Amino acid sequence: MQKSSFFCLKNSQSKETEDFKMKKEFYLYVNGQKVKVSEDIYKVYWREKEHEKYLEQVDRKKHLLFFSSLDHDGNFVDNIADESVDVAKIVETQMMIEAVRNAISRLNAEERDIIERLYFNDETVRSVAKLKSITHPALIKRRNKILEKLKKFIEEL
Repeated sequence: MQKSSFFCLKNSQSKETEDFKMKKEFYLYVNGQKVKVSEDIYKVYWREKEHEKYLEQVDRKKHLLFFSSLDHDGNFVDNIADESVDVAKIVETQMMIEAVRNAISRLNAEERDIIERLYFNDETVRSVAKLKSITHPALIKRRNKILEKLKKFIEEL
């Protein structure tokens, strides 16, 4: 966000010789130069600055973008590139998911059913073995062979 060139110097005091009261002088810095302003202008300026700061806090909480963060071309400078997202990793993951889907589709119906039950439906090896009417160790052997087959299919791609 672009910083304003306005700054304030408060309470520059001088004594009035007539009634010995403290008179406050109010200043704002405009483009690096100290400018004397009335108390009313000073208060209005800072009220507006505080209100602007409050509105920005509300916008941040609601995840809104500020027009003041636009550069001269109208682009949100801070929001063009998001370094927290690894696009290469996302693409790689998507490609791997597609390869696994293709490999699973090449399995026969029995093999696909075993893999889907164990890895997608979160069924236990014992429950799938009981459902298929085979022993627990036999299902583990079959699962391992299917996984080796999937590995070969994926390596071919």
